[in-house]
Amino acid sequence: MKFIIASLLCVCLASVGLAQPMAGSPYDAELFSLAQEMGQLGENTGKALVHQYEEIVVEPQQQLEQAIDEVEQRREQDAECVAAEDEQINSIVDAAHEELHVCGVTAAHDSAEIASDVNHATQQLVFGGYSLGRTYQHCQRYKNSVLKQSCMAKFYVKGTIYLVNARSSIKTIKKSTNERIPAVLSESNSCTHVAADKAVVALNEINAEIDSCIAKRR
Repeated sequence: MKFIIASLLCVCLASVGLAQPMAGSPYDAELFSLAQEMGQLGENTGKALVHQYEEIVVEPQQQLEQAIDEVEQRREQDAECVAAEDEQINSIVDAAHEELHVCGVTAAHDSAEIASDVNHATQQLVFGGYSLGRTYQHCQRYKNSVLKQSCMAKFYVKGTIYLVNARSSIKTIKKSTNERIPAVLSESNSCTHVAADKAVVALNEINAEIDSCIAKRR
């Protein structure tokens, strides 16, 4: 999850960098359009991530903690009956925590791969845009019209190549945020909820055993 958030932060920072126009450059409009697209992409995905984080991490953990609390509250009714199940309770809780950890490790590995691709695409956008801006500024310093025209010809070629590559980078980032990230989140969501649900069912069975124990002691 941290890898994904870091990637989106890079996208947002890149959009800020691209939003700095090259005054008078023929590519001002295109660069501004790229900046807007990246900024919106980062903002929309960031909002979705907050919601997904609650579903994947917070909800299963709360579900597990609630089930544990319910068992612990039974000690007030009959400490001995609950104590008789302590070993089993600890085993269930430890197994649940281990499964939740495995879910997190798997998600982190997949997220790292996505982050690498997004960061690479973002670097192409940022450094390519910076290089293009430097070239434009360099051309503007020429006083000789022939040299300036020659420099600007190179600038146009470089700018055209940059915009083609930029669209490819945007496509990579979009695929990551629209397809790959949701897939990782969906898989992680299923993984954590299955682990929590299994533990809750097992703890409910423990509660039933405690009920039976209390009934026999009366």
